[in-house]
Amino acid sequence: MSQAREVSIMVKVATIRDGTHGISIAMPDRLVGEWTDSGAGSLAVTDECNIRIYSKDGDQRYLLTMPGKPLRGEQLSETEAVIVVCL
Repeated sequence: MSQAREVSIMVKVATIRDGTHGISIAMPDRLVGEWTDSGAGSLAVTDECNIRIYSKDGDQRYLLTMPGKPLRGEQLSETEAVIVVCL
């Protein structure tokens, strides 16, 4: 049986690898996913350690739920956050 471990998941609204504006989700050792979204403007960590992605106009576009058990979340900037989960 494997042991549970804490993992940091970084979410960014920024320029992604293909050079377009979008959303990136990464763990320390790998990219989890990214997609183009020219309308994404900012993000926020919820009390439940989810991530809300907002449009440039301030409307909610996405609600991202992380895998595992969320332990804590930290808002690093208007466009960047880290959620620590137990996997």
